Amino acid sequence: MADTLSPEAIANYDSRRQRVAERIRSADEAALLVTDLKNVQYLTGFSGSNAVLLLRADGTSVLGTDGRYDTQIRLETGAPENIDIRVENRLLPLMKDIAGSAGFAVEPSLPVGSARQLGDPNVLAEAVETERLVKDEREVRALLAAGELADSVWTQFIAEGGIREGLTEIEAAADLENRLRLAGAAALSFDTILASGANGAKPHAGVSKDKIVPGLVTVDFGIYLDGYASDQTRAVCVGEPDQLAREIYDIVYRAQKAGEATVRPGTSLRAVDAACRDLITEAGYGEYFVHSTGHGVGLDVHEAPRAAAGVDEGSILEEGMTITVEPGIYLPGKTGLRIENTYVVTKDGHISCNASPTELVVV
Repeated sequence: MADTLSPEAIANYDSRRQRVAERIRSADEAALLVTDLKNVQYLTGFSGSNAVLLLRADGTSVLGTDGRYDTQIRLETGAPENIDIRVENRLLPLMKDIAGSAGFAVEPSLPVGSARQLGDPNVLAEAVETERLVKDEREVRALLAAGELADSVWTQFIAEGGIREGLTEIEAAADLENRLRLAGAAALSFDTILASGANGAKPHAGVSKDKIVPGLVTVDFGIYLDGYASDQTRAVCVGEPDQLAREIYDIVYRAQKAGEATVRPGTSLRAVDAACRDLITEAGYGEYFVHSTGHGVGLDVHEAPRAAAGVDEGSILEEGMTITVEPGIYLPGKTGLRIENTYVVTKDGHISCNASPTELVVV
């Protein structure tokens, strides 16, 4: 946690609040009660585990937390004049009292029980999330730094025999996670997936006590660094791959490259998905690609936009957005793999947050 917040950072957070305040005014609401913690962080810089922000349509706000974060909230926000910081235990009733008869709208993520206690206010969706779609320069730097750190640790992990026959999946995953933390990761962005053998046929296999066996091993991992997430997936082969492993790896590799080639401003999110899905389908494995192709990465490791066949036809990539491209093939009871990179959309194309090669590596 930084000791001080620069004037530039304070101004940037204020600019975000003002843009969301305009959305609140456009919705004819007096205020928005922001309870999603990542949205609170995006608008104020505060990263504590308990926070509520009452953002008014005029851009002023009240930010509340409990006594555990009295010092942290002032450091992380810079305590600007247009944020009234309150340290209380009962935050929702406090915000209701402060809003008074003017009231407020709430986010869709607020639990129904809490909304009822507040008098069933209107729901205002996507007011903050829409602003979060396009990353600013500081966010892009943070995303690239997180990706670079995780990717460099992965490269060293593989070079030093982190995956080998006879280790359990848990042992190998723990080694990778420990290396990530020692390298400076603030946290893991999700539970690591490290799946060998038939476990590789489960897209979200997690890790098990099973020993790593010859064949494909899929590793999906990520970290948080300076508040921003990384997400990537690599697959390696323990021992020389058999014909099936080579075949499906080649298909997924080509599909991932086809999806990557579409990542640029103006591309529809459906087209990103189709570039991967059509290739896998034409190769005869379409029924074994069982998830969407990609998602955004930012303060959350899974956030908008989403690359999938069912998204709105008008949903397109814009400069500053992020998107993963992660096709996979999963053969029940046999094996499977996924390859994933995270990309930042640039004016002329994209930047990958994960520089390590995606060609098949034999360990």
